[in-house]
Amino acid sequence: MPIYLKEADVAELFDMPSAIEAVRAAFAARARGEAVIVPRTRWEFGDRRLNVMGGGVHTPNRYALKSYGSAAHHVLLYSAEQGLLAVIEANTLGQIRTGAATAIATERLARPGAGKVGLIGAGRQARTQALALKAIGKLSELSVFVRTRSDLEAFCAKLARELAMPVRARVSAEAAVADADIVVTVTNSATPVLMHDWLKPGAHVNAVGANAADRRELDPEIVLRAAVVVTDDIEQAQREAGEFIDLHKAGRLDWMSVKALHQIVAAQNFARADGALTLFKSLGVGLEDVAAASLIYDRAMVSGRFGVTTN
Repeated sequence: MPIYLKEADVAELFDMPSAIEAVRAAFAARARGEAVIVPRTRWEFGDRRLNVMGGGVHTPNRYALKSYGSAAHHVLLYSAEQGLLAVIEANTLGQIRTGAATAIATERLARPGAGKVGLIGAGRQARTQALALKAIGKLSELSVFVRTRSDLEAFCAKLARELAMPVRARVSAEAAVADADIVVTVTNSATPVLMHDWLKPGAHVNAVGANAADRRELDPEIVLRAAVVVTDDIEQAQREAGEFIDLHKAGRLDWMSVKALHQIVAAQNFARADGALTLFKSLGVGLEDVAAASLIYDRAMVSGRFGVTTN
């Protein structure tokens, strides 16, 4: 019988270092041709929408479907041999696996010694971005900006306790990123929140929040001037990466110049110039979900507490 795992179960069974390892392994499998990504589709039901995406890995022979609406997120994990293994509530899962993908890209794209981080946004995904960078040793200082001052102060105070380090609230996005080695944008903005002229030479940018074609977090000059541009899946980016789509339509971006994350993960001799700007455009893909769900399921079964369905 499939098991049902709630958000509290996921929080108990899933941690950032293990998530990074699992997601990295999934993208390495993708590079070997042993994993698949099914890009997100958005189904309209009047004024409601259901988002659906999928992924699979050959070893173990599992695949997953993720569906989510306005609030509820679920991953259905399947085994090719056993059928449905688990239904997993996936708000926490999604936050952690998105942070893990950022960490994997940052490991390869940020320059050695990078640790000063500027974060724009304080929503549910922002916290795990900081946790992910700390997990890979890429967080020594953190500055944050969000438009609502009360939200900013509360977010910084809570995150400072969790990280056990100072988290500085800044008066503007420009101030938050001015001296940053690594910049993370985690907003749902329809217009750019980060400008190229604010970035110092050699910065690495993780654009995480805008995962739909009508959202744009980045000044187009960031995309155009980046020495390396990476996204988690090219096909999904062609549907959802608004900054890339605009530039391609204008004849200013060749999709062949954009690398998929699995290519960076698999590169044996990847190197970046010290003063180069690099960019990771995170959209969130089903391969990350199957990696996360598989790890959570295996830990649940080892625990012996989830032997039967709970709903």
